[in-house]
Order: sequence, then C-alpha cells, then structure tokens
Amino acid sequence: METLIEEIVRRLHLLPKVKVLEVLDFVEFLTWSKKSLSLQQLENDFLQENEEFEVIADRLADEFQMYAGTAVPLLSDYAVSRAGVYEEHP
Repeated sequence: METLIEEIVRRLHLLPKVKVLEVLDFVEFLTWSKKSLSLQQLENDFLQENEEFEVIADRLADEFQMYAGTAVPLLSDYAVSRAGVYEEHP
C-alpha cells in the first residue's frame, strides 16, 4: 500500500496545478460519499431499531389489554404531570 501511495504522490508532482486540484476535488468527493454512506447506514439502523421497538410496544399493549380488559381508566393530564407524580398519595 505504501508503494502505491508513493507512486500516486510521484505522479501528482508531475501534474500541473489545475489537474492536482481536480484530483483533490475527486478525493474529497470519495471521502464525502464514504461518510455519507456510513451516516445513511446509521440512520437505517436507527429506523430498524425504532420499528422493532414499535412492534414490541404494540405486542405489550395488546397483552396488557387482554389481561386488564377494556375498562382500564385513563390517567388525567394532572396525574402524569410533575406535580401529580410527586403528590402525596394515600
């Protein structure tokens, strides 16, 4: 690999400045596309994990509904607020 890099550098020295700038632009494009692909892979992984989480959450909600029935009372906005959570309960 080192030999290849040395050969590239040797040939770069033979090019006019305009061509060296073109090579630099191309190298920047290659590194940008590599970063872009890795970011895209991270985003795809996140979306897949999110979908898996949604499936598990839906399954748990269905199982809870089977266990508790449909007459489960809803909590009020106050009950889930900070004040409601820290309120003393009997």
